[in-house]
Amino acid sequence: MRPQTDNKKALILATLIRMLEQPHAGRITTAALAQQLDQSEAALYRHFSSKAALFESLIDSARAQLLEDLNHIAATESDGCRKLRKQLHALLLFTERHPGLTRVLTGEALVTEHPRLQIQVNALIDDLEALLRHAAQAAIDAGSLQPRDTADSAVYANTLMLWVQGRWLRYTQTGWQALPTHEHEPQLALLGL
Repeated sequence: MRPQTDNKKALILATLIRMLEQPHAGRITTAALAQQLDQSEAALYRHFSSKAALFESLIDSARAQLLEDLNHIAATESDGCRKLRKQLHALLLFTERHPGLTRVLTGEALVTEHPRLQIQVNALIDDLEALLRHAAQAAIDAGSLQPRDTADSAVYANTLMLWVQGRWLRYTQTGWQALPTHEHEPQLALLGL
């Protein structure tokens, strides 16, 4: 791909993200996106084959960054509980810094879009949960995390991922007012971290 094409794609994606960052934004159309870019819809389709392809690029970008962040933490932090806390903080901080992508990760921006986009987000959530499960298992094995009753690392990681998704959703519902990282540490303490 030529650098000029890459720059144009990046500009289109950045504009879409900016539009998604508007609190309580409705459905974003390619016509509205083209208008923001001061170009025709046909010009958008020269860079992306469909509106779904635009969202797929956003999801791929979020996936790459989140997995890189969580894998880096996994590689550099040996204590399972600290690893979990850092990974959870990274998930919250990512969305706090990228509110437009939060609307995509919660599915809010995808409600009227192609169903494969939500499937793609669900796969990302599963991958994130798997990384949390590995950290939880390491903490359980080291004795620093004591799950109640028969809860194992999979149940624990699922609970933590649901907690993260709830914080993301609250962020979108409040128009970016309820920051995902606000008072998250006392809540993690209640969850045994």
